Amino acid sequence: MTAFQRGLNPKRLDTPWSSAATTSVDCTFQQLAPYIGRIKTAIARYLIETYTRPDDVVLDPFAGSGVIPFEAALLGRRAIASDISPYAYLLTSAKLGAPENVFEALERFELQWKKSLERRSNQDLRRVPLWVRKFFHPETLRNALALRDELVANDDRFLLACLLGILHHQRPGFLSYPSSHLVPYLRTKLFPRANHPALYRERDVYPRMTAKILRTYRRPPGELPRSDVSLCDSRDLKSRRAVDAIITSPPYMNELDYVRDNRLRLWFLTRKLNASSDPPRRSNREELFCNLIVETFRKVVPRLRPGGHVIMVVGDTRRGTKRVDAATLVQTALESSPFHSLSLCATYEDTIPDVRRARRDLSGTKRETILVFKKVAARRVIRG
Repeated sequence: MTAFQRGLNPKRLDTPWSSAATTSVDCTFQQLAPYIGRIKTAIARYLIETYTRPDDVVLDPFAGSGVIPFEAALLGRRAIASDISPYAYLLTSAKLGAPENVFEALERFELQWKKSLERRSNQDLRRVPLWVRKFFHPETLRNALALRDELVANDDRFLLACLLGILHHQRPGFLSYPSSHLVPYLRTKLFPRANHPALYRERDVYPRMTAKILRTYRRPPGELPRSDVSLCDSRDLKSRRAVDAIITSPPYMNELDYVRDNRLRLWFLTRKLNASSDPPRRSNREELFCNLIVETFRKVVPRLRPGGHVIMVVGDTRRGTKRVDAATLVQTALESSPFHSLSLCATYEDTIPDVRRARRDLSGTKRETILVFKKVAARRVIRG
């Protein structure tokens, strides 16, 4: 029986993140591009300020859009982050390695935009999948792909993230025909072409990218500590650096599909994604999830300094009418061997608002629990 089951139940928090959204005061780099299921910046900030100190090293092995490592850097911590998704890796590295100021960002864009014009004639739209072409006016798509190719050639992750950030939506400042902002699907029935012809005209990439860069630097960060971002499976993280805290929000148990929900941006990033890339649904999702957690933390917990914290933000889920308590699954896994050095010291509970779900009628993940473990020093065994 775990400490959780013995009665150390989560408590509903009265903390800053329980109040109104903080998007109007957050650093605008956190709105660089949409990402399904991202953790609230206020939660990340609270956990970092409460359980770490300036100059500490904070590791996030499931970085997603980089909310936790970026907030850590803003607070003067050094961040190590990884994610298996190319889109997540792009967003995290873009935030942590952006141009120093808006003038440098605009200058870089101007230079690469001019060079991208030479690539337009090489864009054969017949080789672009039909499902991608349906989202764009042909000239908008041609110009966007030419810019994409130039940015990829120069490994300019910040500007590439800006381009993906305006890729699809119904608003005039975005590049696609009317579509949803998060999960890409066309809204042609809601905005029929005959009634909304302006939404189906060519959308110039240059002014929209310029406006996106200016918006991103509306509330810019100051100088950030150097960070380490890796594109890899969390179980294959190569860095051996000692860390002071592990703070992360692992993927929900297939309640969100990060490939499907980001498919248009992933295609632009890789140019090789199928229209339907959903992984097969499996009945043993709990087992696969626990194995992922155990294998990841077997790799990273030995790097945690004694006295450091492991903080997991996990969402529960449902299987039919049955609620699956992911927090208990994670706690049981982390309190078992080889993690006997971890001791649960706090638990918190929070309700996930609709804005953080892919679909408002999602019946799965609606509550998340924050588990805070502390690494205790190993006991010395004195042999007589």
